[in-house]
Amino acid sequence: MRPLHDCSRKSSRTGIFTGVAVALTLSLVMTVPARAVDFADSGGFSVSDLRCEDLVDPIGIDILKPRLSWRMQSSANGAAQSAYQVLVATSPGLLKPGSADLWDSGIVTASRSQHILYAGKSLSRGIPHYWMVRIWNEMGEASSWSTPAVWTLFDMPFNKDWQAEWITEGSSSPWLRQSLELTGPPARAYIYVNALGYFQLFINGERVGNDEFAPHVGQFDKRTFCITYDVTKYLKKGKNAIGFWLGSGWSRGGAGVKTAPAVRAQLEIADAQGEMTTLVTDASWRVKASSMAYLGEWKWGKYGGEVHTGSQDQPDWADADFDDSEWAMAKPDELVDTIVSAEMLQRSRVIETITPVKVTSLSGGAWLVDMGKAMTGTFEITFPKAEKGHNVSMVFGDSYTPSDNGGTPELNSFGQASEYIFRGSGTETFKNRFNYASCRYILITNAPEGELTPGDIKGYFITTQLPKASTFSCSDETLNEIYKMMEHTLRCLMLGGYQVDCHSRERYGYGGDGHSSLDTTLCFLGADAFYRKWTRDWLDGQKSDGGFTYTSPASGHGGGPFWCGFITAATLKHYHHYGDLSLVKRNYPAIRKWFELAQSKTVNDLQQKFTDQRWYLGDWASPKGDDRSGEKDADVFIQAYMGYALEQAAELADVLGKADDAKTFRGWAEARRKATHRNRFDKESTTYGTGTQMTYILPLAGGVVPEELRDEVFAGFEKTLKEQDKGHLSTGLSGTYMMVQYLQQIGRDDLIYLFASKKTFPSWGHMIEQGATATWEHWNGRASRIHNCYNSIGSWFIQGLAGIRPDPEKPGFKHVIIKPAFINELSYVNGSHDSAYGTIQSDWKRDGDVIHMTLKIPANSTATVYLPAKAAADVTVNGSSIQQAEQVNFRRVEKDRTVVDLGAGQYKFVCGQRR
Repeated sequence: MRPLHDCSRKSSRTGIFTGVAVALTLSLVMTVPARAVDFADSGGFSVSDLRCEDLVDPIGIDILKPRLSWRMQSSANGAAQSAYQVLVATSPGLLKPGSADLWDSGIVTASRSQHILYAGKSLSRGIPHYWMVRIWNEMGEASSWSTPAVWTLFDMPFNKDWQAEWITEGSSSPWLRQSLELTGPPARAYIYVNALGYFQLFINGERVGNDEFAPHVGQFDKRTFCITYDVTKYLKKGKNAIGFWLGSGWSRGGAGVKTAPAVRAQLEIADAQGEMTTLVTDASWRVKASSMAYLGEWKWGKYGGEVHTGSQDQPDWADADFDDSEWAMAKPDELVDTIVSAEMLQRSRVIETITPVKVTSLSGGAWLVDMGKAMTGTFEITFPKAEKGHNVSMVFGDSYTPSDNGGTPELNSFGQASEYIFRGSGTETFKNRFNYASCRYILITNAPEGELTPGDIKGYFITTQLPKASTFSCSDETLNEIYKMMEHTLRCLMLGGYQVDCHSRERYGYGGDGHSSLDTTLCFLGADAFYRKWTRDWLDGQKSDGGFTYTSPASGHGGGPFWCGFITAATLKHYHHYGDLSLVKRNYPAIRKWFELAQSKTVNDLQQKFTDQRWYLGDWASPKGDDRSGEKDADVFIQAYMGYALEQAAELADVLGKADDAKTFRGWAEARRKATHRNRFDKESTTYGTGTQMTYILPLAGGVVPEELRDEVFAGFEKTLKEQDKGHLSTGLSGTYMMVQYLQQIGRDDLIYLFASKKTFPSWGHMIEQGATATWEHWNGRASRIHNCYNSIGSWFIQGLAGIRPDPEKPGFKHVIIKPAFINELSYVNGSHDSAYGTIQSDWKRDGDVIHMTLKIPANSTATVYLPAKAAADVTVNGSSIQQAEQVNFRRVEKDRTVVDLGAGQYKFVCGQRR
């Protein structure tokens, strides 16, 4: 790609380049209109929600030919897109047919509105690319043009592409700054920031953006991230100052690197005449240790917090007129030449400011703060005045044990602690900058004399800002509370662009935890960009022999095949939900390599241990314990699961048209099933393993049980669940996930409701009865109480009770399957899922022997609905029979369900239920 400018001149002091912009030489590419029709303008429908690579107005993406998506808005039944036209230009004023200087797609006959590949001229860094779209409906009527959207490009993936140099100060949280003079305000200015450790950017004393803990976490010895900011409005004529406040974070050794926080940044400014000014990081920058420093080692159980020394605060350190002459010069930092990528994901941001519900004074200058609910984020605490040097300690925990004598309680903190050292004047306020806590309670000790009130304390709840994608309510209040707890827990566990088991103790993205909450996350949150980014992190950590680590970023912590199998499951289910073939293409070679490694470690078609020999888990965190010692049952789980996972790999091969691979995977799976049944089935007891719930479900789900034995084995499971375990689960992280998935698949939602609705141990309801606002690491509350072990039930609310499911044959919710579970114990269910095409609504309520269903199918999509009626004659829709209703087509009766196809629109069904 042609460089944006000629860096012909460099100042010896400031590291500033100037030059003249190179004109873009572009050729216009047009698509011949696909059909000739009379496209009359219509105000009855519109285009909205423009996205580039599934992001809203992304700045600095690294895709040279990005994919564009939009939604059709219409209330008409049967509304569908029949054609589209996309315009892309270098300014909004050029967004007109015949004027667009980057791309005019022409009128393209297609119903697709997702992942339309940009096919225009080559793009350049530093140039905004504005775009808009109009569509035609099923009647050949044209919409108005959409509101314009924009994206920009980042294209410096290697060291050789950068003019900037890596610099550091050497401490754990330094300030870095540089000055530059501008002859006038910029017409356009972008800064590209590549950091190891966290950073905050300041221009002329003003914080740029509202990102927290940037960049996201990745496998930093293989890939680092660049974040681009449009900083045009922050710069001015005359003297300007650029400042970075850095924090160590994952540069401390947890993500493949171990270095003091370092940054390289490149500010590129264009004035009204096209003259370019470029400022880069180099040894001419000034640096100083800041008023913040890290506590803790940034490792398992020792993530600590921060020490804030009030006397070292310098509020004006990033101002343009600040005198930095006494500061030291920056140190060059030599780092491995890894790939530099754009994050391509929503950032971590504050989504809620929380005030404590209770602040309790204890003896000896101690205070116990209750934030009212679990949260992950930072805190701002204003203290009464004290002498200079006075040190206050703050410990953060998710639960606490009261003192026997009414003294200081013991917090379940996992070493999360911060300190504030008083300056002795002015307002004394501690505020986290580059370390966070996952907690509900704060124990403040050695506080100065005076009162602490809820108004003195703020908690900033921070998460990767993925859009909400579901709603749910029903007549069972326990289920409603579980749904809320699941959604809140996911938010608590997603700071940093990945999903952890817990932020308090580990902060690693465990594959087992990510696997068990996969379907819930896909149902609850807009996670299209999220799984593209996080699965790439996993690929970066893959070993040369094909093995995956059990966490991302990679660590020495344990798991089993279910943990590594997350990559296969996430790739397949992401495809089902978003129809993103590019992710399948990218991830598939790594998935195949892992299965080839697994197959090479089989003996007589049974899986032997591979990758990390110390850990070989099946289920984990069942009510009986952590399950490391149950080798017999773990073996049953693993043998059955590998057959299950191989079928998922075969589906991916099918999607890519790799018939030979699919045949191979299915052959391996079948051989494993037969070997597992032959070697692990006890004919006398009709069980596998010890006959726990999990050892029934996994052989059934994995296809191990021969057809002639399936009813008998399932009957054994049902008896065990109902009689031996009194309707409670005996499963843990992975077993519960597999059970929910299998029971929903075979339509036994009654059994899911049996254990989901419980309030006694072990159950989600029991957690809520004990005051939980987030799910726990163990059913009994041991260890972390903000954890990702048991969130698999969440998907059932949307896919089971509301029945909203993607159609694997028409992925991405272009066609939706609605198959609710009409549980006898429930009188109503209201559920929705926000798909790529719009919101799908599925509500039902019971009125005696009649069920009323209200459905909404978004424009430009269709649905197949399973109605609770044994015959079409027992159904009316919008007051008419099925045969007379518009956009409703009868298909068949299947297992006491009347099956119909729907076009887009809103429908009210009344379904009689015969006895």
